[in-house]
Amino acid sequence: MASPRTQSVSTVTTLVSLVFLALASLWLMQGPIGIYYQQTYHRGYPLAVLEESEIWKSGQQIWASLNGAIDDAGKSLDADSVRLTDDANQKFVLTEDFYLREQQAKVAEENQRRAAAELLARQKQEAEASRLAAAARLRQEQAATEAATTAAKDAAREAEQAASQQALQAQQAQQAALDERSRALALAAQQGAEEQRRANYLMIAAPGKVFMAGDSLMQGIAPHLLRTLKTQYGIEGVDLSKQSTGLSYPNAFNWPETISRTILKDPGIRLLVIMLGPNDPWDMPDPANRGGKFLRFKTPEWEAVYRQRIAGIIQSNAAHGVSTLWIGAPGMKASKLDGQMLWLMQIVQDEVEKQGAVFVDTRHLLPGENVGYSDSILLDGKNTKMRSGDGIHFSVAGQKYLARQILDKLRLPQPATPQ
Repeated sequence: MASPRTQSVSTVTTLVSLVFLALASLWLMQGPIGIYYQQTYHRGYPLAVLEESEIWKSGQQIWASLNGAIDDAGKSLDADSVRLTDDANQKFVLTEDFYLREQQAKVAEENQRRAAAELLARQKQEAEASRLAAAARLRQEQAATEAATTAAKDAAREAEQAASQQALQAQQAQQAALDERSRALALAAQQGAEEQRRANYLMIAAPGKVFMAGDSLMQGIAPHLLRTLKTQYGIEGVDLSKQSTGLSYPNAFNWPETISRTILKDPGIRLLVIMLGPNDPWDMPDPANRGGKFLRFKTPEWEAVYRQRIAGIIQSNAAHGVSTLWIGAPGMKASKLDGQMLWLMQIVQDEVEKQGAVFVDTRHLLPGENVGYSDSILLDGKNTKMRSGDGIHFSVAGQKYLARQILDKLRLPQPATPQ
């Protein structure tokens, strides 16, 4: 049996080992621990002052090297998959029938614009003829009054003034009607052009690829959408959706950088479908003042930074010939989160459309009595449960339903296999 002195030494040795292990873990994992502290308590990390020490920063560098080695191993496993995917992409091309329909649509659009222009020209000619006729009548009345007596001239002058007034009123009424018809035609033409632009903007066909990005809501939708695109249209997809991510904390997960890097790596990507929001209604670090105060949610400063990140994604996509389809967050069961999403999605929709991309409002796709939220909707004559029990995520039926709604927004070729 060990003596009391031996037991005491063993206990001290164990405590020293535990303290050393804890300090070593904190030294190596300082980056993830700092991010977790900021996202949980929404203020600066207390040990940030140690970042000036080279010894302290070397722990983070060792940790990054370990993670880099793991990532390199993963990339080597992906190489063969990328090669097989590229070979398959070469086998899918657009059919002549698809190009024929596209040409016919362009011809129909040009005919519609030409017909509208011809109608407007005819209306202008009719208005000019009416004006000339009224002017001729006025000249005839003036010639008659010059040959009459002073009394007749006075009477004729009064009649002339009355006729002139009536002609002017008739001309004004005719011009007003013409202006109204012109405005209606112009509005119809503008709406048709916008619909055609949106259809062309969301046109996708093999060998082009679809890139899915977003949080856990997109993680449920993406597999169903990509499966349909692959089996029915031969269109490949890339799914990088990741739970608990958004645009508020790029130091935890940087979506703009991830999207840009992925598109540069895979030039075949032609369309980004993205869905973010429920993880973003928090105070966030000010990118212009590192280590300073956090930007308060819903303030103009917070909104400006969020809009910049949306615009940056869309503009970067456009520079590489990639269209953006932004899916809005649906109504939420919790009233606080639902109010936050209602405000945030208005900001997102405004910025997305301002940048020329397309926004899909899912609040109207899943209507309910509770200000945009409902567990179920009437689908094909049946009351179908669309949402999970947490009041945030979708059921499997809801995931498939939204995948079909997104698919309907795309301009696709003829299916390679029967639907």
